[in-house]
Amino acid sequence: MLELRKKYKSGSAAEIIREAILLGEISGEIGQNEFADSLGISRIPVREALITLEYHGLIEKLPNQHVRITDIDDKAVKDLFIDMSLMEIEVIKNLNAENLQSLSSLGQAEFHRSLYVNAVSPLRKTFLKILTETYIMFVLEHSDGRKINTVFGNLKLSLGDISILKACYTVYAEALAAEMIRIRKYNKENLTHAEP
Repeated sequence: MLELRKKYKSGSAAEIIREAILLGEISGEIGQNEFADSLGISRIPVREALITLEYHGLIEKLPNQHVRITDIDDKAVKDLFIDMSLMEIEVIKNLNAENLQSLSSLGQAEFHRSLYVNAVSPLRKTFLKILTETYIMFVLEHSDGRKINTVFGNLKLSLGDISILKACYTVYAEALAAEMIRIRKYNKENLTHAEP
């Protein structure tokens, strides 16, 4: 039985379920009723949350009012951040000097948000928004950030030179992926030790 309400005291149903999925606390096939019971809410907000989570690629709806949690293995995490880096580089290539200058003064969350806002392609904009608001924010919220901040600082310094930027983005994507993998592994180990 899921026990999401005991662990997560606040947040929308989508935020709570997303957090549990990204931390690796839930997996496999789960019914809408089980989510509703675990959160202590009706099925309507759970259904709405599951629509959002499906849109973000975290679940797959099944015909029996169940969902299958997407398997987020290490390779999937690495691929997500590689895809993010390639798309963000394309957005950066199209920015003018003034936008590049303003980009260099932003923190990580604002940096990524600015890039998806400035994406010309609607598909790229949507994909980058989901990556930022789901995966990057997850890493930033759960990380002490030291290594990521250092690598991100180098990335911002390279904004004017596309060849250096590509190399810095590769290192940054690897750092984000490694940190997300570390967070998930640490949480799974703590869950295992906490179980009676």
